Amino acid sequence: MSLEIEPLSFLEIARRELKHDFKSTDQLPEPIRSSLNTIFTKKSNANLYRPKAINEKVIGQKQNKHPIQLGKKNIVYNVLVIWYLFNSDTGKTKSLLQEYAKFGICNETLSELIELTKKQYLEFFCLGVIRENVQQIIVCLKSPSFDLFTEKLPSPFSSNKSSSNDISPMLVFYSEDVPWESYMTHYKLAEDFFENKNYVKAKETLLNLEAIAVIRLPVIEALNKKINAVELETKEAWDYFQNILN
Repeated sequence: MSLEIEPLSFLEIARRELKHDFKSTDQLPEPIRSSLNTIFTKKSNANLYRPKAINEKVIGQKQNKHPIQLGKKNIVYNVLVIWYLFNSDTGKTKSLLQEYAKFGICNETLSELIELTKKQYLEFFCLGVIRENVQQIIVCLKSPSFDLFTEKLPSPFSSNKSSSNDISPMLVFYSEDVPWESYMTHYKLAEDFFENKNYVKAKETLLNLEAIAVIRLPVIEALNKKINAVELETKEAWDYFQNILN
């Protein structure tokens, strides 16, 4: 008998997408768990996309209550990306999925998504959301050649990892109460020091920000790299000048 459903539940798939060193005792943050349950189990405003993702009619095969169809586990990852970009709005996420399931592309719901992402500057900036990545996601959702149920959208986040589908920053984002404005104030101070070529103060400020941050901030890493590159370039120029003098 061939398998017709994914062996893992949609919550287990989500855990593995959000955290690669997954342990069986790990739990999803409540906002993520609750929203995924609503999107995949509640039938309200879901009559078009659920039959394309969920298979509840498998006979003679051990299964979860709302199993994902075999080969379509990537819809769980994609739902997480879309839901995050919709600022955790489950209703809007379901509406987009409905539009996609009906037409094979998104247009109307994307307009709202685009406008919303323009307003999430602090969170996006601190978490390292890349505008170009968000634009690539929009292109995919508009393309009839992209399959939302079997393929993966790009991750909106920048990452040092090799995977272009790393969405692990979401896990901490929904686990912590993050003081975005405070982080931005500290970062802007470090950036000002950098622009004024006070690299020592810039690095000290970034070190302080890193110490108080409850989440990993990719912007810290990016600015530190810029500082290190400038310092290395300055040192090499100085060494070259000293060699000429000697």
